Amino acid sequence: MKNAKLFKWFLLWTICMLAIILLTLPDERPDKIDTIGFATTESAELYFKNVRSFYYKHNSEAEGILEVYRLESIFKDSLPTLPFALYNNWRTNETFIRLDTAFINTRAFLAVVADSSGIKTDTLTFPEMSNESQYIFARDIYKALDKNEKLGLAKENEVVWFSETMNVSVKRTLTDYFRLLGKI
Repeated sequence: MKNAKLFKWFLLWTICMLAIILLTLPDERPDKIDTIGFATTESAELYFKNVRSFYYKHNSEAEGILEVYRLESIFKDSLPTLPFALYNNWRTNETFIRLDTAFINTRAFLAVVADSSGIKTDTLTFPEMSNESQYIFARDIYKALDKNEKLGLAKENEVVWFSETMNVSVKRTLTDYFRLLGKI
């Protein structure tokens, strides 16, 4: 008799706790990718250097302070693309993403993102040279590619859409970058 009463109280307590948890859960978890930050962890950096850096061209800039990684597959095609480069500052354990400076000098373009059906398009202006604006631009491009949207460059009412391999290369670079930061 006592065990049955105890079991009922425990069952009632469990149901109440589950109801409280379900009622107080947020609708969506906020994405880490939306908060701007550049700090890298040692484990993510080791993973990138030992596994992923094989696919990148590597060179040093700023008198050896910055290690620059550029995905090799982006440069294999002559079609236009967004050539992102990863800048790792090993002194401060931070990694920044930037569009290649040679590409940025041709600012007459606009980045165009279209949904998978091609009906709705959105235009993104190229970022300023600050790390924050480059991060926001890369985040927006990553989110678009994550939804399988098409990416292209627009110049004077003419849009040149990226090939599927270019979209994959850009997404691979951005995925490596956001994994390096621990955002995804």
